[in-house]
Amino acid sequence: MNEDVITDLKQFIATTVSQQFYGVATKEDLKGLATKEDLAKLDQKLSAKIDVLEQKVDSIQASIGDALVTSNDTSDAQLKDHERRITLLEQRPA
Repeated sequence: MNEDVITDLKQFIATTVSQQFYGVATKEDLKGLATKEDLAKLDQKLSAKIDVLEQKVDSIQASIGDALVTSNDTSDAQLKDHERRITLLEQRPA
């Protein structure tokens, strides 16, 4: 084999190996991945935030419930007062 054939063969082997390992993660690529401990910490943070959100939603629902009760009580009081006022008006002779 002459020098040109050997150079071509080396280039062919290098290209073939490069194509076979294209997309395989390197050690540098794997350094950026999260560890189990990182995922556990993230899970704890998310759980805490979810708990806070659930408490806020519960608080909002309670406030809405209180507002509805107050509104209904006010409407009921106005209705009863309205009926009393109509009754008073009906008793007067025209």
